Amino acid sequence: MQQKNILLILSRAPYGDAHAKEALDVALTAAAFGLPVSLLLMQDAPALLLKSQQPQQIQQKNLASICSALPMYDIENIYIETLAAEEQKITLDQLVIPAEWVNEADIALMIRDHDVVLRF
Repeated sequence: MQQKNILLILSRAPYGDAHAKEALDVALTAAAFGLPVSLLLMQDAPALLLKSQQPQQIQQKNLASICSALPMYDIENIYIETLAAEEQKITLDQLVIPAEWVNEADIALMIRDHDVVLRF
């Protein structure tokens, strides 16, 4: 049986609702079953990877610590929409794990090339 590769697209801010946590749970679960997983962070979601998060101020668990564990699950294809990073002034050295910038054309190809695309 051929494995399905999964692309998870996150577009919401990491805190304020459960979407980011749910997406990370799906990513870790799929990876634990050996499925190839890629993450694409768009719009407000790139903040999820920032080292400087302080969610304890709003009594939330720090999701950056979960993100830092993604490579241990072989989730190493992490992409950030270039436009979102520019708007939020995010640089690669501010991230808890390595990521790659992608533009609209790259995103279209990624969506086409994955068997399963889930948006959070």
